[in-house]
Order: sequence, then C-alpha cells, then structure tokens
Amino acid sequence: HELFLQASLPEPPKFSDSLAVGLYSWMQKAAEQSGLIEDLCSAFEEEEVFLILDLCAYMLSRESAVMQHFPAWAREHVLFSDNILNDTYLGQFLKHNLTVSKIGLFMEQWARRNLGDGRVYLCYDSTNVNSQAEGVFIVQKGHAKDNPNLGQVNTDYVVRQSDGLPLTYLHSPGSVTDIAQAQEMIAFANELKVKSDHEVELCMVCDRGYISEKNLRHMDKAGINYILMLRTSFGLYEQLAEDAIDSIKSYKNELRTNSETELYGITRSCTFYEGGPECHAQILWSAERYTVKRREISANLAAERLKLEQFIKQHQGKSLPAEDLAWIPAYFKLITHPGIPLITEKKQRGRGQSTVKIDTPTFLVTGYEDDEQAINKLYQKAGIVILITRKSLTAQETEDAYSKRDCVEKVFRALKSHLGMDKIGVTTEEAMHGKGLLWFVASILHALLFNGTASLRTADKKHYTVPAMIDQLEAIKADKNLSSSKRHRRYKLTQRQQKILAQWHINEQKIDKMIADLED
Repeated sequence: HELFLQASLPEPPKFSDSLAVGLYSWMQKAAEQSGLIEDLCSAFEEEEVFLILDLCAYMLSRESAVMQHFPAWAREHVLFSDNILNDTYLGQFLKHNLTVSKIGLFMEQWARRNLGDGRVYLCYDSTNVNSQAEGVFIVQKGHAKDNPNLGQVNTDYVVRQSDGLPLTYLHSPGSVTDIAQAQEMIAFANELKVKSDHEVELCMVCDRGYISEKNLRHMDKAGINYILMLRTSFGLYEQLAEDAIDSIKSYKNELRTNSETELYGITRSCTFYEGGPECHAQILWSAERYTVKRREISANLAAERLKLEQFIKQHQGKSLPAEDLAWIPAYFKLITHPGIPLITEKKQRGRGQSTVKIDTPTFLVTGYEDDEQAINKLYQKAGIVILITRKSLTAQETEDAYSKRDCVEKVFRALKSHLGMDKIGVTTEEAMHGKGLLWFVASILHALLFNGTASLRTADKKHYTVPAMIDQLEAIKADKNLSSSKRHRRYKLTQRQQKILAQWHINEQKIDKMIADLED
C-alpha cells in the first residue's frame, strides 16, 4: 500500500530515467558529415527532418517499420525531436508531410552530392514489397516470387558500386515490368549527368531483366554506358556462344576471380539493334555456372527423352510428314525408314478444273540416339555468360565491375531483413511514398555505418556487423540522478563501443558533453 499509493508518488516523466544515447550520438555525427541532414533540410522543414531521423533510428534499432511501437521506443531514447509523437500523428505525417515533390527534391540533392566524378559505376535493380491494401493504384498484381496472390509495389534502387551507398530510388505499380521501370531511372541518371558539376562518365550495371532495344536506345542517346547481361533467349546470345565455345577455354583467356573457380573471357564486337552503334560482347565461361547449369540441362534432357520415347510409342507404325517431326531437338538423331507417301491434290492455275497430285515423303520413326557432339556442345555452352558493354572494356574489367553488382542486393537484404521492408504496413498511396522515403534514408544510414567501420571487420567480422554494432551503441545509457535530476553515464564504454565511435572521432568526453546538455 505504501509503495503504490497514488497520492504519494509523482507523475511519470515524459522520458524514461535511463535513456539510450549511443545510436543518437553516432547518427548525429554521421548524418552531418555525409550531408544527409543538409540535403533533407533542403526539401523538408527542420521539425520534419528531425522526425524522419527519429523514425529511421527506430527502424535501425528495432529492425521494424511498424510505427505503432515508436512512442514506447522513443520514451527510452534520446531523440532529434523535442516531443514523443503518437502513432496517429505519425500516420498523418507519412500521408501529408512527406509529399512526392519534396521527396523528389531531396533525392536529386542527395544523388548530385554523392554521384562523384570520373567513371562511376551505378548498380541498378528492383524488388517488390507485398501489400494487402485495396483500392490503391500503385498496389497491383505482378510477378511476386513469394505470394503471387497479393498485390505488390515495385521498388527500384540505384547504388554506388564503389561503396554500396544508395543514391536514389523509385516506386512504381506492381504490374510494371523491369524493362519499363528502367526507362524512368535512365532519364533520372541522364539528368544527374547533365547537372553534375564534375566531368562524370556513368555506367549502369544491371542484370538480364533490364536489357531491351528500347532501354539501350535510351542509354545510347543519353551517352550513358552500360554493362548488361544478355538473355539466353536472344538470338544474338546463341550466335555469340556458338562462335566462342570452341576457343574460349584457352589459358590466354583466363581471368582473375575472387574465388578459385575457373573463368575465361573474350571480347567480340557486335550490334545489338539495327542501326545502333557498335557495342561489345564480353563472353565469359564460368566453371561455377557450368556446374549449376549442367544439372539443369541434364534434367531437361531426361524430360525430353521421355517425351520423345512416348511420341515414338504413340506413333509406332505410322507414316509421319517432316513437319510433325520438326519439334524434336537437334541433339537427338531419329532412326527412321521411308513411310507411305502422303498424296494430296492441288488445283492448277488457269482455266478448267484440272488438278495435280503431289507426293509428300513420310517417315516411320523406330527409335532415336543421342547426338554426342551436339550434347557435349550444349553442356559447354551452359557455362557461358554474355555481358553487353557500350564502352570498349576488356573482359577482365567487365567481370570486375559486374561481379560487384551484388551491392544493390545487399541493400535489399538489409531493407527486408533489418529495416522492416518485408511488408509495407500502410493503406494509402501517399503514405506508401512516405514510408519509402524512410526506408531510403534508413538504408543510407545503414550503409554509412557499414562503410565507416570497414577497417574493424578485417580482423573481426562477427562483432562488427551492422546489427551487432547497433546493439553496442544502444547499450550506451544516460541515467538520471533522482536527487539532482541530472543525467550521467554510469558505465565506461566497452572496447567495441570505443572502436565504433572512434571511426567518427567520438570519444567518452563528447558522449558526456552531449549527455550534460540533455534537457527533459
């Protein structure tokens, strides 16, 4: 009764008696040094910028984008904002404050700041995020890998290859194809190039989902170089692979790789579309790809053999014209005997009703055998990857650039695994754009923390992952003295905490100065 008597206890304070300060102190320094705060302030009001940073800190800390839990989290953390805002306000903030025009202005400023100069490789890819929102235009059914029954929103990212820093992003309806999405991103890249204060040579690095005549025409017109994977369904692929397969695996064509796998490469000039400029086909043969694709081809051959055996059994003793056998793959040789000719009548031209009889040869199919040479060549071609480049690069230069394309995949992995992008969690298109901005800013902060601590991972990869480092920063607390109401740090910084903060020249004295300046 004495402990919980309402009349004798004070009202609870706005903030907890123990506040996490480490993540805030790092974010403040990193966001200032990178120009992130300045670029956000160029498009948003100061209070809006502070709330954006608070929400991103929450996403990094909780590995979640469910904003209903933000007020409880905020009570235990030092914030950029002055007040803790409830989830109702946050919903309105996403919907009304983070407008498309403001987002576009910020993205242009950020991309221009970080574009760099000289030859710049930009890795570009897209992912989809499922949504159960109904009646929203941007949520449409597409080609979702996990649940094709749900609507989705497509999200494209452009990432600077040199360090994996996100430069810009794009939301589009879930039904829009990768090729169509790319055209808007190409236009944005061209505009950046034109407005850049430096001499810059852009090169877009994309996978096979983005190669098309229309996209290449856009990039050729804009003067943007590219490295694109050629799809195996293109006629040009078969032509180049056939030309190279007998000569590519020479010691003279061997390339360096980060792994022990064999890799060979040669360059051939080609033209991708009629009337287009000369481009270059970088034909690579990878032992790793060969091993994977060989199993796939073996399974396909087994299925084709079964299909052919059933066909022969069903048509045993039947005379078949050549067109009925046209579907049979070239790597099988049919065992045939002449069949009964197929006799048809055809009317002759001119007056009268005279006709002429036409004998069409037919075949009795009694069996088949493998074309060993054709199948061996098919297996060898399984190891071939063809990259199309606009600029004249060597096969080694092309391989080095394309092998780092996974930097954009790493951004998507961070967004979906550590920043809550596995689901959208909003029900209006305006709020979806707002949530997209938060994810983009959070992915920038994630990249800044990862890049800034690269030297620490040379000796210890386990303890210097981004989630592990955020846990370390979150453990730095400012505790209130209940007698004086002043806050202080009760425990010294651990060695890991000191190493992380030292990358941004933050020491214990600066942490203590920041804590002393806190006001409840």
